Amino acid sequence: MQSNRLLLGVVIILAAIVASGGIMLWMRMPSNDTVQKPALQDQQLAHRRFLLNEPIPITLYYPHEGMLAAGPAVVKRQPDTQSLARAALEALFADQRASLEPVLRDIRLRELFIDTTGTAYIDLTPGPQKDAHASAWEEQLAIYSLVNTLLRNFEELKQVELLLDGGEAQTLAGHMDLSRTFTKRMDLVKQ
Repeated sequence: MQSNRLLLGVVIILAAIVASGGIMLWMRMPSNDTVQKPALQDQQLAHRRFLLNEPIPITLYYPHEGMLAAGPAVVKRQPDTQSLARAALEALFADQRASLEPVLRDIRLRELFIDTTGTAYIDLTPGPQKDAHASAWEEQLAIYSLVNTLLRNFEELKQVELLLDGGEAQTLAGHMDLSRTFTKRMDLVKQ
């Protein structure tokens, strides 16, 4: 009887040792979650890269036959609205249709900033001629081609201020006062 109790005690101790060893071994083994996480992270990263390379359709507004015309364009997806808005304006300046107009032909985008209130600051630099020779109407259409291109494509933008070479601008072609903010004017767009 005494030997049966001793044998039972030894069996219980051995079973406990084997069980605790198995539990320790099981805890050290990588789980399916840790094996799948790097694969999932790689997949998410690849999806983000794909989205960054996916072009975004936008609408450019450019002067044409005495009014603003709307035309489609695509820009490369950017990580933030400010970079995307900058790309939209660069697409406008590079567009053959816009480059025919005297005011837009003679200026370049220097920088673009967006503040927390939704105001976009377009910093322009004059082209080689320094002074654009255009009528008041042509200057107005050029300004609203910039304003409408931004405000119609990016709903988080509410208004636009124009700067020249980093400072306050008086005028682009000698007619319009640029010391104020601008909102979109869809009445200037051909229907």
